[in-house]
Amino acid sequence: MSHPHPDIPSQRLSLSLHEEQCWLLQQQHPERLSRHVGAWRLDEQTDLALLTLALQQLIQARPELNARYEFSDDGDLCKSHVAGWHPCIAFPRIKEAELAERLLALRAAPWDAATQPPFQALIVHTEHSAVLALSLHPILEPAQPFNALADALAQGYQQLDTARRPLTLTPLPLQAGETGYHPPAAAQPAADGQDAVAATILAELRAVLAEPGMKPDDNFFDFGGHSLLATRIIGTLQSKHGIQIRFNDFFEAPTAAALAARATVSEQGRQAAPSAEVRQAPLALAQASLWRAYAAYDFGTIFNLPFALDFLDPVDENLFRLAFSDLLERHASLRTTFHEQDGAALQRSVPLAETGGYKWFWSSAESEGLTLADEAAHRFDLGRELPLRIRFLRHPATGRQTLSFLVHHMAIDEWSLNVMMDELALAYRARAAGQAPQWAAPAPSFHAFALEQQRHGVNPRHMDYWTTMLRGATPGLQLPDPAAPAAAPAQAAGFKAKWLEFKPEPGTQEAITAFAKRHDSSLFSVVYTAIALALHKLGDLPEIVIGTSSSGRTDAAYFDTVGYFTTMVAHRVRFDRRQSLGSLLKDVTLTINDSMAYADIPLELVQNALGMTPADGLLFDVYVQVHANNALNGALPAPDGGEIRYRQIDPDKSESMFGLQFEIMEDAHDGSLRLVITYRAERYSAAQLEAICATLHRLFALLSAGDASEQRLEELLG
Repeated sequence: MSHPHPDIPSQRLSLSLHEEQCWLLQQQHPERLSRHVGAWRLDEQTDLALLTLALQQLIQARPELNARYEFSDDGDLCKSHVAGWHPCIAFPRIKEAELAERLLALRAAPWDAATQPPFQALIVHTEHSAVLALSLHPILEPAQPFNALADALAQGYQQLDTARRPLTLTPLPLQAGETGYHPPAAAQPAADGQDAVAATILAELRAVLAEPGMKPDDNFFDFGGHSLLATRIIGTLQSKHGIQIRFNDFFEAPTAAALAARATVSEQGRQAAPSAEVRQAPLALAQASLWRAYAAYDFGTIFNLPFALDFLDPVDENLFRLAFSDLLERHASLRTTFHEQDGAALQRSVPLAETGGYKWFWSSAESEGLTLADEAAHRFDLGRELPLRIRFLRHPATGRQTLSFLVHHMAIDEWSLNVMMDELALAYRARAAGQAPQWAAPAPSFHAFALEQQRHGVNPRHMDYWTTMLRGATPGLQLPDPAAPAAAPAQAAGFKAKWLEFKPEPGTQEAITAFAKRHDSSLFSVVYTAIALALHKLGDLPEIVIGTSSSGRTDAAYFDTVGYFTTMVAHRVRFDRRQSLGSLLKDVTLTINDSMAYADIPLELVQNALGMTPADGLLFDVYVQVHANNALNGALPAPDGGEIRYRQIDPDKSESMFGLQFEIMEDAHDGSLRLVITYRAERYSAAQLEAICATLHRLFALLSAGDASEQRLEELLG
């Protein structure tokens, strides 16, 4: 989670005689004072994200917990409250055998009253379970009784949980060498079963990464792993094997052996999704939000996805058409029309026998005189045509074939694109051999997913997570404009946009990836943090809300389904100038990773719950997303056994929903890193973009030069 901290204390607090005496004793004889420390084992049902939120609320409601004691210029002892919660909460990982000794050490730990809070909460992860530990300095007693704090925390947690489930706390005896841990038989694999769990995890890692030689101690990220693949593996392990792994574990313990030590096992698994095609369905939650936005933009071209490929080798256009026809047969979402009936939008799949009545493929011979820009500007009528258009063209200068793959966002998301490109290669190989492709398993219908989601409705617990995190956040973004000192409007009505490409210095990707691994993070989180920090520096921002994409796929049964699952989520990043870069990165990483379990709630519904209306626009003006190992850079199998290579052509973007959009491009074919930055032309100036890019260059240089993680934010960039 992220947190606030101004550079100076935000509030002076009254000082009691007890505190003055205790402070003096702390200065003269600290060995006479020991903190009150308690620890409790958390059960499997404890929602650690909600527990963190309950701790935040407890600290915010009781300013003394985050107080500082120091002399004023007049020589008086003063007590001040520092806004936020970050110094009071930590998330360490401790080996079970060392847990009691580490917690006992808290009792006699040194305390600097001027720089450290008198209260600390630890959410500890061991190889077996999670533990809550609270530490309270006697300077706050009896004003803040220890047991009363623990009770208030439990009450706060129960209020946050919409099911009103109690926080189950099992006390731990704090005796060196003993923690009283006894793993539940149904929740934790026995020692002799851990090898079997590791073997299962390794098998799934090998399958997803296509690395049959991968070993138990090999690093997931060293073999091309990234967050989307981690999501896929987590869902598959849970649904097929009952093995539960947290998303953060992939960054902190990214090997099969290490993941097995952290995994828990249950007998519960989900049933497979139905394979029968559903003819008609309501829109899924994310689709419904997209549809309303589509209508607000007058059903124009803003949600066109104008993918384009440059074929470096000749491709058989007829074989390509046959192979893509196989995808239309397999995925009903690609042959779906959208309609409004009785005031509600719905989707209908076109039967295979009727797809001949729809034009969706054009050869290069049919496309003379047309350009990629012509295709990108096509305005779909989703009630009368399929949501995609495949058109081959000939490049006028090189003579090479280029492909316009225009698809409407209502039909696919980025995960779907990766699925499609993998399956297209398989289908092309089969058609080149004169055969129909043989799929390993049917792909469940997206319409079946939409029906299932309608039956379940919105998860109120997940909704509470987002509203608690985002309530009171500062919307939008205000940056000074060197070219126009007058303040820009908070929100502009138009959506015309320009774009530019930002390329860090050579070697930056390797340096940032290494930095991320040292801090149990990801390249995406590091770049996201750098973008947030650059905007903080340029605008002197105490906080910023940033949007990003989440896969929205929480059920492994639908991992091979093509459709629009993606949700936009918003993260609140708060800045403390005295905080280190490493600490900010940790906060951002935890915020992003912890939120993924709640990302089934569309942002529109969250904003409605916060009291916002469509006229208010989006809560954020900045959007950051990553395109990891871009599927549009690859090759099709040639009939002669060779390859038909293709590379993505960047679209010429002219529209955007977002004021500033940062797309992090990891190009698999050359290992480079670049950012495509799209900006609303009436909202941001070229001078502002130049300042952002210059600041990012300086930040990336700091990260590449060495480990700058201990530098305070106030020291970075001067």
